Amino acid sequence: MNQPQNVVPKYAHPPGLTRVAYSGDGKYLLSVGTNRLIRKFTVDSPSDEPVSTEHHESDMTGIAASKTHFATCSEDGTASLFSMETSDVENMLMRQSMPFRDLAFSADGQWVALAGDDTTVKLVNTKDITRTLSLSGHRQGVKHISFHPNGVLVSTASFDGTIRIFSISSEEPELVKSFEGITAAIEDELDEKSIKVAWHPDGRVFATQNKTRDVITINRSTWLVERSFTSGHMGPINDFSWSPNGAYLATAGSDGKILIWDTKTQNIVSKFSYRNVISLAWHPLKNQISFVTNMGQLYTILEVVPEKLDMPFGKSIYPAPLINDPDAGAAVPRARINTFNSEVEAKLDGHRPISVRNDGGFEDMLDYDDLEEVQREWIEDDDGAGYIPDLVPDSDSMGSPRKRHYANERYADDFASNKRRFVSVLQRTQHEAFQPGSTPFINERRYLALTPVGYIWTVNQLEYNTVTVNFFDRESNREYHFTDHFRYDKACMTANAALFAADDESGKGSRIFFRSHGSLADSWDQTFPEETITSIALSETAAVVCSSKGYVRVFNNFGSPIRIYRQSSNSVVCCACFHDFLMIVRNQGDGSGKLIYTLENVKFDETLQKNDFVDIPYEASLKSLFFSEEGDPCIFDSEGALLVLMHWRQPLQAKWVPLLDTKAMGRNNPDESFWPLGVTENKFSCIILKGGEKYPYLPLPIASELEIKLPLFSALATKANETDGAQQREAIDSMKLEEQYLREKVLLQLYKDGVLAYCGGDESAMDDEQRDEISKRELALDKVALQQLQILCRIGGYDAKAYGLILMIHKENALTAASKIAVRYDMDSLAEKINREIERRQGEQYD
Repeated sequence: MNQPQNVVPKYAHPPGLTRVAYSGDGKYLLSVGTNRLIRKFTVDSPSDEPVSTEHHESDMTGIAASKTHFATCSEDGTASLFSMETSDVENMLMRQSMPFRDLAFSADGQWVALAGDDTTVKLVNTKDITRTLSLSGHRQGVKHISFHPNGVLVSTASFDGTIRIFSISSEEPELVKSFEGITAAIEDELDEKSIKVAWHPDGRVFATQNKTRDVITINRSTWLVERSFTSGHMGPINDFSWSPNGAYLATAGSDGKILIWDTKTQNIVSKFSYRNVISLAWHPLKNQISFVTNMGQLYTILEVVPEKLDMPFGKSIYPAPLINDPDAGAAVPRARINTFNSEVEAKLDGHRPISVRNDGGFEDMLDYDDLEEVQREWIEDDDGAGYIPDLVPDSDSMGSPRKRHYANERYADDFASNKRRFVSVLQRTQHEAFQPGSTPFINERRYLALTPVGYIWTVNQLEYNTVTVNFFDRESNREYHFTDHFRYDKACMTANAALFAADDESGKGSRIFFRSHGSLADSWDQTFPEETITSIALSETAAVVCSSKGYVRVFNNFGSPIRIYRQSSNSVVCCACFHDFLMIVRNQGDGSGKLIYTLENVKFDETLQKNDFVDIPYEASLKSLFFSEEGDPCIFDSEGALLVLMHWRQPLQAKWVPLLDTKAMGRNNPDESFWPLGVTENKFSCIILKGGEKYPYLPLPIASELEIKLPLFSALATKANETDGAQQREAIDSMKLEEQYLREKVLLQLYKDGVLAYCGGDESAMDDEQRDEISKRELALDKVALQQLQILCRIGGYDAKAYGLILMIHKENALTAASKIAVRYDMDSLAEKINREIERRQGEQYD
């Protein structure tokens, strides 16, 4: 098992405390030590000469790195942030009177956690160093600090051996768990043994060193010891680290051994002899490990895992070692790992068909997009004890694979080639019900509702939940929270109240709870025996509850029922309401996967649209349903398209109009997605998710507003290159104006529809303010048309198109201006046509 390698050390630092880290992309290897120099080596560079940076005034005690930055801390009580590319210092993160001992980056690189002899741990935002968080409670200084993979939990280990787990999901961090007596105390800052917390990449367990000098793993859900890596070292362990794919654990002992453990079996697969090792780091993408000694030597071992056992690095995560874990051995694409934890309800259960909720669980980790990647990552399973999922897509009647998100999976064993494999036959017959604005549980927390007004989130406290209601406008409403013994799993809110729903855990019924923001005395509740609630909605006038029996119940905001009916046997997917208008989306019920909707006025019991299709692509799924601030129904699909329902008040006239295609905006970031909040006039309010995230995390990121832009042309077609000629740029400017005209026309029509509905369809009943607003918008449209006309006249050769623009102009004074433009560019024929159009319209007025 010993693997001798002729490894030549680099003498990076003088004897003393030394630390090492890889950059997030594995391009650079960094080290710090007692000579106050930061060494940055370029991995795989033919030159071994590092870039050296001198910065701190005392010995450095820690280094951490993300893809774009690295940070260091020192005994002088300073911590600084550097650019990874240039090695230039960008910010001094913090200065204190006592030494820092350790630091860590969050997974997204947005926060740096700093620990030291001060008993209070500090977190500093890398974008805005004035944003800080404090974690207090330790009785002695803190030696080690680390982030959970999703960045919501921070783990600390103090000199007295106490381990604390903090949550930073809100502006006020809270202590989640404290451990005493598991690890040994650190005698002083010269004690080299490590009692740090090392989270497994899938986030379900963490590793630490116990008092008997073994590495143990502790389950994040139960906080109980799961596995032990025993009988490996004869002395204290100075450092340990999970491999990036979670399949191996590396430990470096004071006995002069470096051991590589198989995570699944807790067996040693490699052993190396190097003395005085005090810090080690895995390359994030390769089968190699680097480490430093207290003599300042830096080593790198290639092929640290035997070739026959080597599992793919960088792409997949192998499960944490849990007792009786049915997922043991299954590799999961790294992009899905944030949802691969104890909240996932989908578990492989023998060989029986199972059904999985579409809430970010196991089905989302194995969707069709990752099929080829997973298939490429097969490993030899010599002992027959492990497997990797092998996905088989279903096909249409012509045998072509269909790219969908699926609600059900079947697993079967295939013992070919003496391997244990899973074949997943994916089927989709209907969309799973969901509550718009909600997210799955991640780290015992989830959003129940995310709206333009505010957000509701809940925390699982084992025996009960705690619910918090926050508002974006804190002057109008004050944040509040309450203890939730019913474990509400659905919620929605307006500026005045919130509505919650929960199913009885015994499966015998369900409950709704209406709570006014201002006074608990105005709250009410209702129970529904023998039914489960599929979706709820709340407006300023109505509370709507859809149940598993197909019933739709409508209550006023005082708790009195005003309507009940069974709309259809087809299952409800989601619903939304605005004032007296209710929209319900259901499965069509024929197994096609299509969605239909019904839109009605519950006050007057009037159906406006019935069983019309929700227009989303076959390969897409519905992500959100809501009403805009102006009261128009909107949807957002998994392809990133935002659509509004136009003419929805007129039976058989409704049509879905795309307001924005987020994938066609030209942002060139494939790992970026958008979580919708609402639409206000010409703005799309959303949360921008980066790094492949699917759901907003806690604390809530700052909301963004994107300008509505109809996908009339592709982003590339409307971007002028600097080398393009003037005529080409003019043509592109004309295309942008065409999109602007159509966009403003759509918004004008939506406004007109609303005004006419308010006036009972009688234009003469409009008030002066409404008439002025329509006139102002028509004038704005005319200005855009005149700008287009000027460009066409300047380019020339577009007489017919120019005349078409004339017919789109509303105001007579705009037509007069158009005539002047035509004359200016010597287009006499066009000017004559414009004058005839003016005369025609004047004649119609006299008639």
